[in-house]
Amino acid sequence: MKKGQEQKSSNNGESRGGSGRRLAAVIVLLLLIGIFWFVVTDNPQVSRVRDNMLSHLSSGDAEDPGAETGDSSTGSGDTGSGTDSGVSGAGTSGNVTVLNSNDLPEFNGKNYVTVNNNIPAFPDDVYQRAGFTTEGQTAGSSGNGSGLVSEQGNYWKIKNKELTPYEFYDALDDLGRCKAAYGCLGEETMPESGTQRGDISRIHPSGWAKAQHWERCHLIAWALSDENANEGNLITGTHYLNHDGMRPLEEEVEHYIWNTGNHVLYLSRPIYAGDELIARGVQMVARSVEDNGKGISFNVYMFNVTPGAEINYFNGVVTTREQAEQEAREYVINTRSGVFHYPTCEGAQSIYKKNRKEVTATRKELTDQGYIPCGYCEP
Repeated sequence: MKKGQEQKSSNNGESRGGSGRRLAAVIVLLLLIGIFWFVVTDNPQVSRVRDNMLSHLSSGDAEDPGAETGDSSTGSGDTGSGTDSGVSGAGTSGNVTVLNSNDLPEFNGKNYVTVNNNIPAFPDDVYQRAGFTTEGQTAGSSGNGSGLVSEQGNYWKIKNKELTPYEFYDALDDLGRCKAAYGCLGEETMPESGTQRGDISRIHPSGWAKAQHWERCHLIAWALSDENANEGNLITGTHYLNHDGMRPLEEEVEHYIWNTGNHVLYLSRPIYAGDELIARGVQMVARSVEDNGKGISFNVYMFNVTPGAEINYFNGVVTTREQAEQEAREYVINTRSGVFHYPTCEGAQSIYKKNRKEVTATRKELTDQGYIPCGYCEP
């Protein structure tokens, strides 16, 4: 090769190398511009993606409800009995997942399923009553409470780092059913040491039926609220829901507050199907405030069921597998009250003749027709 040709080849190589470096610089610059735009843009579609990422980062990576919740050695039940599968058939509100009362998850043999990937989200009112504010809050802003997204898609942060401990109990609906109970819980809302829980037997929550092994289930536990016979805080619940499902998480919150002196945003919301008087389940949401959810963070749906039994969520009648398999026998029905008895029951003897009806049927046939078993003879 001649000297001139060698010089020309060298110049071409240097030219290609310079072009490559300029192209790389342009790509880096475009990436930086893209990242900056992703952070600051108000584009709703991009904002939802960015907000979900920030919510995951701010809530930690706990897969089980109550993970890293402090001392739970005295809690009862098994908090590992749930599932991380999330809620099937869930709808969306804003950029968070919420339960759809018309399409609730089916019981899967576990106490609960997680909601919204176990990331807590509360209605705006929960934050507002606790002293949070949306003023100047944007996705990714720093400070205590950053990244807290409400069910309505708004961002909340603590105003002046001051909290207002409180409890709120929604009014009963037109069917006499409990609605939501929530608050900012702390030592201020809990009963004083040595206090005994009061009597709650006078409260008959919607759907309550005698002799069906129902329990009066607090939406916010007495140990967290010091609430006794509050009709806005008691629902008809199974032992499986009350003791095996809700209680372990309630105790984790209780122990966390006592051990740290911190506060916990808390929501307990019964969810009904249509006009049924008994909730199919309860959504429990909790997040510790001062440590940004490191101590308490969960969002779960608890099943109000009795494994192996069939529940009529309209009238509260529970039918066990054994009862469902019983053969036909004689019963006495009070056609006015709709209650059926064993013929030997004192209640059956006192029924007026015009209201008395003797039948031969199975227990399940009668309950399927809407009749209710007597609370004394317990047929």
